[in-house]
Amino acid sequence: MIDKMAVLFRDKDQNAVRNAIGEASSSKYPEQRKKGDDPDPLSTLVYEYERTSGVVAKLTVLANGLTRIRGEFSEKDVNELFPDDGERLLKQMVSCDIVIELHHGTYKAV
Repeated sequence: MIDKMAVLFRDKDQNAVRNAIGEASSSKYPEQRKKGDDPDPLSTLVYEYERTSGVVAKLTVLANGLTRIRGEFSEKDVNELFPDDGERLLKQMVSCDIVIELHHGTYKAV
């Protein structure tokens, strides 16, 4: 049955597919995705983090991503992505010189 369905949208980028599904309705086809348009940047960050190998590389992806998305971040922001693990991850980022503490409890990628 599925082999008889028409393909209305196809993309190798999961964000583009997620965006198309979110915009889909019976009267509107999804528009072409614009470069850099990410409807869910935190989900994309977790995806990139999980597919990165090596502890330092993972922490760097996380710190850079949070800095790019939020400008600066806190333990609460890390816990939002990885519940109850924010403190440990931040300690590792600080000890590896991946982030600096701008203000008490506020961090940014180096």
